[in-house]
Formats: sequence, structure tokens, C-alpha cells
Amino acid sequence: MASSNLHNGRRAWRIWPSFGLVAAFVAGCGPANGGDPAFWTPYRGGGGAPPDSELTSPSASAGSGGGGAGGGMAAADGLVFHFTTVSVDGEYAPKNVGAVWITDGQGTFVKTLELWAAKRAKHLVQWDVASGANIVDAVTGATRKNHGAHASSWNGTNLEGMPAPDGEYQVHVEFTEWNSSSKSEPDGPTVSIPFTRGSAPLDFVPPDTTGFTTMRLVYEP
Repeated sequence: MASSNLHNGRRAWRIWPSFGLVAAFVAGCGPANGGDPAFWTPYRGGGGAPPDSELTSPSASAGSGGGGAGGGMAAADGLVFHFTTVSVDGEYAPKNVGAVWITDGQGTFVKTLELWAAKRAKHLVQWDVASGANIVDAVTGATRKNHGAHASSWNGTNLEGMPAPDGEYQVHVEFTEWNSSSKSEPDGPTVSIPFTRGSAPLDFVPPDTTGFTTMRLVYEP
């Protein structure tokens, strides 16, 4: 992701599974200013987005192309990314919006796996830049009132529903508790985890970091 697209004061982390090497880049965030509280309210229903098992079916409402399921719970084959979001005491905490997506080894967007945001998706600044707000095949839900566990899966297809080639990829997750598209407010935390799509399975547990715990990346060819 191009650093020029990020606000000053963001939090960003990159976790590298190869040889257990972990590199973390953390920039302190100043207090959020003002914002648009009405944009985050009212919240109807029992708690924002439902549990992963109750999220909506993969969507083709944005972008073009069809294809196989991009998100959802663990599949027999493919990639499953487990993680739990934890509040970073943002302006609207614990309410949060977030996204999970895949890029290839050159940083090119492949597919959104999960989006919990609805109209507030514009505050997911890194996802928005990477994806162009494309949610083809994504599992989507509303803003969440609280943090919790997620399980996002990728069956290895691209936006056209064709199998993506073997090679290097990254899975990314971002959430925010601020109006992060405003210049006066910080981005939320992100994590990017490289993995290889090929003939070898993977079961990797990254260390906890600010905003994210209990992460696990499982790949079955």
C-alpha cells in the first residue's frame, strides 16, 4: 500500500511469517478532533453486524464480474484468516468498521473478503485506496457496536471467478473507530500478512499487536 495515501499519525503493522521475522511500525496517534457523530448513529438492531455465521451472502453489488465465494467461514480448501479486533480507544469506540482483503505479490488488489461498514466504508482509507471500494463476492455487514472474533476465507479465485495463479500474496485487515477519511483524524490499525499460494499448506500464528489478537492464518492447497 502506498504510504502517500495514509494520514499522518496512523497505526500500521506488517507481520512476516517467513522465518518468524516480525517487523512492526507504530506511529502515535493524537486525539481525534470533532468529526461527524451523527454519521455513526443511530444504530439499529442488537449489535451492528451479526456474527460471521450470520453475515450476508457474498455480494456482487460493486465492481464487475461474478465468481466463487470470497468470504465466509472456513472452507475445505483455501485460505482462512482468524483474528479478533480490540479497541484502540478511538473517538467512537467501541463502534468500529473494518475490512479484510487480498493483494498479490506486486500489491495489486485481488478481492475483498469481508467488509463490516455499509456507508461508513469511506473511513477505511487503506482498503478504499487498494480496492476502489470493490466488494464483489465479499461477505458484508453493518458497523459493529463492539469488537470480536472474525474468520475470513478466500477460495483462491479472482474477481472473475477464475483461480488465482500460485505465488506470493498478502492478506490485509483494517478497522477504525474514527472518521479516518477526515484529514484531522487518524487512520485505524492495519495488519498485512504475506503468504504463498502453492502446493504447501500453511498454519501460522502471528503475534498479537495493537488492535488485533488471536490471529491465525491457515492455508490448505
